[in-house]
Amino acid sequence: MTNKILIPIDSSEVALEVLKYGADLAQKLNSTVIALHVIEPYSKNPTILSQFKAEMVKQTDELFEAVGKEIVAHAQSAMQGASVPISYQIRMGNAAEQILAAAKELDCSMIVIGSRGMNAVAEFILGSVSSKVSMYAEIPVLIVKK
Repeated sequence: MTNKILIPIDSSEVALEVLKYGADLAQKLNSTVIALHVIEPYSKNPTILSQFKAEMVKQTDELFEAVGKEIVAHAQSAMQGASVPISYQIRMGNAAEQILAAAKELDCSMIVIGSRGMNAVAEFILGSVSSKVSMYAEIPVLIVKK
């Protein structure tokens, strides 16, 4: 059985630091790394934006997906020459739910996640992704504070 470490990434520089930290840990544990970027799709929550037509929502989600691909490409570039195998995935949905689902589906043995992502205000109000992941994960979660 190959140990796999799941490392969620976003566009923050902290995410790249966490990815590098996780890759160093993976080398010591003789593990592979799966870097995961989760795209949160546009939501028609009751705001002024709820007036968007279906085509505009589709275009917005496509834009989010293009940005997600750029984030993964940037991470791949930053991790060239890493000492461990790293694969990359993009999923769409709620970040915490998708991280937990990926960890289970991919049979990961650990999650390494940053304590702060891009949306600090939303995390404060709604509860952070790392908190939700650590609360509901069935495997060890290492929260890297930066």
